[in-house]
Amino acid sequence: MENDIILSIVMATLLFLLLISFIIAFWMIYQRRRAAHQQEKQQLKSAFDQEMLRAQLEIKEQTQKNISQEIHDNIGQVLSLVKLNMGTIDTSATPGLHEKISDSKQLLTKAIHDLRNLSKSLDTDLIMDKGLCAGIGQEVEMLRRIGTFDINFQIEGNPVRLEPNKELILFRIFQEVLNNIIKHAHASTIDINLDYQPQCCIMDIADNGEGINPNILQGETTGIGLGSMRKRSNLIGADLSIAENEPQGTRVKVNIPYLLP
Repeated sequence: MENDIILSIVMATLLFLLLISFIIAFWMIYQRRRAAHQQEKQQLKSAFDQEMLRAQLEIKEQTQKNISQEIHDNIGQVLSLVKLNMGTIDTSATPGLHEKISDSKQLLTKAIHDLRNLSKSLDTDLIMDKGLCAGIGQEVEMLRRIGTFDINFQIEGNPVRLEPNKELILFRIFQEVLNNIIKHAHASTIDINLDYQPQCCIMDIADNGEGINPNILQGETTGIGLGSMRKRSNLIGADLSIAENEPQGTRVKVNIPYLLP
């Protein structure tokens, strides 16, 4: 009888020790997993912050290039015409004086208008303040003034403001696609569509150029910034697809849900 009691006490003690050991082991595993999770979250946040900074710097760089091109191609030319026009004014020829002055005023008005547009371009916080639609619209207007492409820009549905950081990344992807078209596609038409559906926003950019090498589309080779675009899409929870456009050219679609699952 006494031996049974002692055995029961020993068994109970062993079970208690096993339970304590299990609890301690579980707590230690939990703490390690929690620390690993926190570290992973910190790494993801750091990677996102670095990507945001990189995108902002690239947008500023692209804006500076656009401004330089605009000044060279449009404003400089208009002011040169004003100077030439003013230099040919004959103050003794009264009948033609009014027409010369009127033409010069019109040219100066155009130059002032272009300068105002450039001042808007200098606002690198445009995407953060006014959104993706405004940013793309401004890029389209600057490209239209060059006159090289026939550009169609449409907005479908009711625009929904995404998180500013996500819109900034989307805008940078848009700029990368546009640069690829300008530099490599040899296209004449660019179709840009923002489709705001109930659950997601779809950015669709198509051109009628030469298309992309199938090996690049299939991921066998890399080029023209596709890796960067895919990385940025994944970073904001968007789905990027690149396919041949019909009857020719390339179509890039970026689908981003309003709320991540």
